[in-house]
Amino acid sequence: MISSLSITFMVISLLIVFIFPIGLWIYFYKKEKISGIAVLVGALTFIISQILLRMPLLQLLQGQSWYSAILNNIWLTSLFLSLTAGIFEEVGRSLSFKLFLRRKLEWKNGIAFGIGHGGIEAITLIGLTYVNNIVFSLMINLGAFDQISGTLTPGLSEYIVNTLANANPVMFLLGGLERVFAIIAHIAFSIIVLYGVKYKKAIHLVYAILGHTLLNAPTVIFSHYLGAWAAEVYILIFAVAALMFIKKSKRLFINSSKAEQI
Repeated sequence: MISSLSITFMVISLLIVFIFPIGLWIYFYKKEKISGIAVLVGALTFIISQILLRMPLLQLLQGQSWYSAILNNIWLTSLFLSLTAGIFEEVGRSLSFKLFLRRKLEWKNGIAFGIGHGGIEAITLIGLTYVNNIVFSLMINLGAFDQISGTLTPGLSEYIVNTLANANPVMFLLGGLERVFAIIAHIAFSIIVLYGVKYKKAIHLVYAILGHTLLNAPTVIFSHYLGAWAAEVYILIFAVAALMFIKKSKRLFINSSKAEQI
């Protein structure tokens, strides 16, 4: 049996990953008149850079001996995966701003882009996973899971049941909260890249890649050695710093625009 608390936290996290980005979109549309196109381009950029490009490429590397050696070392794994995520996503942001949003390079649309990018990541990584978890949990509790277990890969049904039944219920809640923090970070990265594109400062793309790596790599290390709570605290601290940057970055755009006019 899957505990009712686990299912409740799954539902809460599922609602978070859908409601939070949509709520941000509505809030900033009313306050700043952000571009809906920028939100959609941000979402498509994540899908292309991660789901269609990076993830399949990583799958192709599975048979390479050097890649297997990296995966056997948690430090190298965290660094490699975090750096490649940063490169693909931040370069994707830069290209999207240059190719599709070159007439919408205002600060507000950096926020819009980040909402779309981080929002679709939350929906695909957590939302869809939690939909499956909720369905499986209800089926297990109703005794209907055995009807489909025979259609699954051998051992997979036992793994699903054991994972859902033995997991600490709070872990299912952390999944949703982590995406809130991650979306804030994505907005900050989008603003950094946007600033570099708008004012032709390529170094800001490097800053965004390094920032992305600095978010992901320590999270993996903390989770491996200290547990999920340590990783979540780190992401929270990073998100707070990102939020402070977002608030101050509007003034940065205003000052840079004034400097261009002088």
